[in-house]
Amino acid sequence: MIFADRLRGLDFLTAVRAEDAGLDPTYAFRSSPSGNKYLRRILTDLKITSKDAILDIGCGKGSAMRTMLAFPFVRVDGIELSEQLAAIATRNFKRLKAQRAHVFHGDASMFAGYDAYNIVYLYNPFPANVMQPVVQALMRSVHEAARELVIIYNNPTCHATVVAQGVFAQKGRYPDQWGNGIVLYSNRDGRESRLFANKRIIRYG
Repeated sequence: MIFADRLRGLDFLTAVRAEDAGLDPTYAFRSSPSGNKYLRRILTDLKITSKDAILDIGCGKGSAMRTMLAFPFVRVDGIELSEQLAAIATRNFKRLKAQRAHVFHGDASMFAGYDAYNIVYLYNPFPANVMQPVVQALMRSVHEAARELVIIYNNPTCHATVVAQGVFAQKGRYPDQWGNGIVLYSNRDGRESRLFANKRIIRYG
């Protein structure tokens, strides 16, 4: 697949160290592709419709976004701190003529557009010192624009930070490629959550 992408001028699948992307490794982790069958399974189980919008936080080159575009999201967006990686992702989707995809270059903790999304995705993009203000921004968003917000967190190294304030709770867990797991969180409980009636969601515990 890497060879076929190169023939089309695409670059989704190569990993990049934080330092090589111009980032401080104390604030950002390695950028790696995660658009695969494990993500597709979760999105299939969530029964995505054209009313759903998703944001990939720390989208890197856009691998996960490419997988998301196979589903009927009204918007498939990403935010990336590295100007270099954001430019590559933007070029990838321009070449794919993916009109639903947009990549923002910026700091996820300062992003002002979370209200536009009801699902966010992360593939372990940064440590707890960045995750904390990002979670706070997500909490402000669901307070100001009342809705269910589902967080899909691949390799959830900052799980304790996500659930610390009691707004987001773990609702399901899926396997991933490397054995670290993918966790689903929501700010809604019981029947108010889209995850409640979906028997395909793998429950925590």
